This record gives sequence, C-alpha cells and structure tokens, in this order.
Amino acid sequence: MARHHILLSEQVTATIETQVSHGRYKDFSAALQDAAWNYFIGSPSPFAEYGVTPAEVEKSAQKDLAAIRHARASGKLKRFP
Repeated sequence: MARHHILLSEQVTATIETQVSHGRYKDFSAALQDAAWNYFIGSPSPFAEYGVTPAEVEKSAQKDLAAIRHARASGKLKRFP
C-alpha cells in the first residue's frame, strides 16, 4: 500500500484519537480509512449500525404493511384523500 502524508486539523485528530482510545478502531490509520470509506464510498448498509440486516428490516416492513392492508379491508382504516 502506498503511503500518503496528510495534515489533519487538531479537532479531527482529537476525534480520531478518541475513537481509537475507546477501542472502536485498532489504530489511527484504520479509523481514518474507515472515515474516508464511509464519506466517499458509503457504508455497506445503513442498518449495520443498528445490528440488523436489510432482510430483517424488509420482513418487518412487510408485516406492518400486511397489518395496514388487513385494517383497511376490515373497515378500521380509511384511505387518505
């Protein structure tokens, strides 16, 4: 891997060092690489932070939609104009 030398502001450096000291990252370069990846590329899944998979979220959404359809069919829920 090629080395790139960059200069960070004091606030950014302090934030990254805090993340490393709390054990979220193994070292400074891992924290910086993760931050750059998430900023430029994007996280692999918006649900990863909450510990659920996209399939689990979709299953829950389908269950909620089925309950809404059932309530609408039974007359408990009216269509919004």
